[in-house]
Amino acid sequence: MSRRATILLIAAAAALTVFAAIFLPLNRAGGKPVGSPLFELNPSEIRSIKITNGDNVFELKMSESGWLIGPEPKDRASVDAVKRLIETAQGAPVVDRISEGEIGSRDRLSEYGLKKSSVQLDFKGDRDGSLLFGKDAADERLVYVRFEDSLDVYLIPDDLLGMVLSPAQDYRDRMPVRLRPDRVGRLVIRRPAGEIELRREAGGWAIVKPFSARASEPAVVAFLEKLFRARIVGFEPAADPASFDLSEPAAEVLVFEEGESEPETIRVGAPVASGGNYARLTPRNVTVRLPSAIMDMLAVDPASFRDPSLARINLDLVDMIRISSASQSFEIRRDGAGWKIGGRKASGEAIQRMADALAQAKVSRYEPATEAVLAGAGLASPQLAAGFYSVVSENTPEVLAGESLVAEFLFGSQPGDLPVHTKGSSEVAFTSPSLLKAIPADPEAWLAR
Repeated sequence: MSRRATILLIAAAAALTVFAAIFLPLNRAGGKPVGSPLFELNPSEIRSIKITNGDNVFELKMSESGWLIGPEPKDRASVDAVKRLIETAQGAPVVDRISEGEIGSRDRLSEYGLKKSSVQLDFKGDRDGSLLFGKDAADERLVYVRFEDSLDVYLIPDDLLGMVLSPAQDYRDRMPVRLRPDRVGRLVIRRPAGEIELRREAGGWAIVKPFSARASEPAVVAFLEKLFRARIVGFEPAADPASFDLSEPAAEVLVFEEGESEPETIRVGAPVASGGNYARLTPRNVTVRLPSAIMDMLAVDPASFRDPSLARINLDLVDMIRISSASQSFEIRRDGAGWKIGGRKASGEAIQRMADALAQAKVSRYEPATEAVLAGAGLASPQLAAGFYSVVSENTPEVLAGESLVAEFLFGSQPGDLPVHTKGSSEVAFTSPSLLKAIPADPEAWLAR
């Protein structure tokens, strides 16, 4: 071998020795340089988090329905609390590092409280393993930690330790219902004053009980958002529901996710001496304490859900409009993209004005559609009627050929507000008489100009 080759070989060996002495310890399990993150977590890969604090051990597990906590308490976990824990772990920086070489033997780990540790955090599903917590540093805002499979000791801020020492209760979901308003298909409220039921239908929300009527989308969404913002004040140990007056609740609300037959239920029972009410949540099957505002919320007046507009007509579903008065009756029929009265072109703008006027007309009050009310409102012989129909020219498997009524409105006559009776309704609505300006009884008024 030449002298030059020998020198190069010796230099390469020396470089390898330096690399092994300096860089390999940093790249062994747990080898994290100062200033780097302690963890290299991928939140999407984490499937469970085990927290050990002495004899208190619980686990947060990802499931199809979200995060769960167990084995005791066995409940739904708070998505926000789990997220904060992962983010705190991700953000924990290495303030200082004592390498395995400096420590020398496992026995010296006792100086840092890390030979054995009763406090441990374990992420499963990601590459970083179990983290052991030791003593506080001289600066009480820092704590010594090490990974279970490494003798390297790190100094990190104690924020993460604070979360690990938090009781399991802090990781339970404080939301009584975990749904978004746009995912709700049915809502039932039960209380001594009676039952309210609302359903989401093709045309929007509808009141089913205690009367049948269109519901106001903003009013329903506002109620659901208020309900979902309610927070659990505390949790009670498992007990006989009767002990909290939950076998015969003071109120109950059932929230059905769209397409689901089993609801999330809040059953409200006896008041708590310190304030609020006991409640039972299913299917979580836990007893909790809720703010007393829950009872005020469930005492809602069914009329507050009602759509204040007189009528909402979807003209896309209408093929024919029949206007009738005491003196005559005429029909406006769809003709391709337009409308016609007899053989003459009708005004699409006038038809749209009528639909808009019906939607914009606000109901001032309702009265039951008894014979006496109908007669007194001039609805036994109405001054005007407007019927909206869909028309099918041929039989189909779903629909028979012919006219199908979409909605029909009868307009009465009396001093003051205009009485309006929707065919099939058990009520008479009262609105401004100015509505009739948008529904002229003269066919000439409907022609295109």
